[in-house]
Amino acid sequence: MNKLETLYTAIENFKKLGVKIDEGTIESTLNVEENIIRNEMIPAMRDAIIPIISQIQRELVLVIEYSPDRPIELKMTRKRSFKLTEEEESIITHRKEFKKEVKYTLKPHVKSSKTNLLVTFPTGEQIKNKLAMDTFCEVIQKIGVSKVEELNIRSCGSNLVSKIKNPIYRQKRLKSDYYIITQTSTQQKKKHLELISKKLNLDLAVEII
Repeated sequence: MNKLETLYTAIENFKKLGVKIDEGTIESTLNVEENIIRNEMIPAMRDAIIPIISQIQRELVLVIEYSPDRPIELKMTRKRSFKLTEEEESIITHRKEFKKEVKYTLKPHVKSSKTNLLVTFPTGEQIKNKLAMDTFCEVIQKIGVSKVEELNIRSCGSNLVSKIKNPIYRQKRLKSDYYIITQTSTQQKKKHLELISKKLNLDLAVEII
C-alpha cells in the first residue's frame, strides 16, 4: 500500500469509528495529499519520462491534464525552436515565410466516444441513461445498495457504496442517504458492475456504448 492509499484508508477508518472530520482536518489531509503528489509522485513521473523526452533537442513546456474519470491529456506549447547556428538563425530571420509564428501542438490523448453504459438483466430489462454515472447508480439501486455495501468493493480507497461522505472524491448521494463513488472512468464502472454481478450471481451483461 502506497502513502496515498494509506491516507485514504485512514480517512475511511476514522469515519467508520465515528471520528468527526472537521474543516481543519480536511484541509490538513489535502495538504498531506498534495505533498505526497508533489514530493514523491511527480519526481517519479519525471524520472520515468526522462529517457523519452531527452531525445528532443528543443525547449518546450508539457502540460498534463488528469482527472480519474477522463483519459489523460498531454499538450505541448512552443518555447524554443530547434537548435540552430547563428548563420542559420540569420538566414531564417530574413526569409518571409519564416516570419510567421508556428505553433506546435502535441496531439492529446483522444477521449473515447464510448462514454455510456448499457446494462442488461437476465429478464431482458435494460438500463441506459444519458450519462454512464447515472446508469451505474441506477443499476446499483436496483440491485440494492445495502447488498452492494456489504460486498465492500473498494474504489478510491473507500467502500464503493456507503453512508459516509468522502471529502475528496466525487460521489452521488441517494435519497436513502447512501453515497456511491462516481469519480471513476466508464471502463472502471463497467468492471465494478461486472464484479458485483459475479459476487451476487446476477448474470448482468454490461456494455460500453
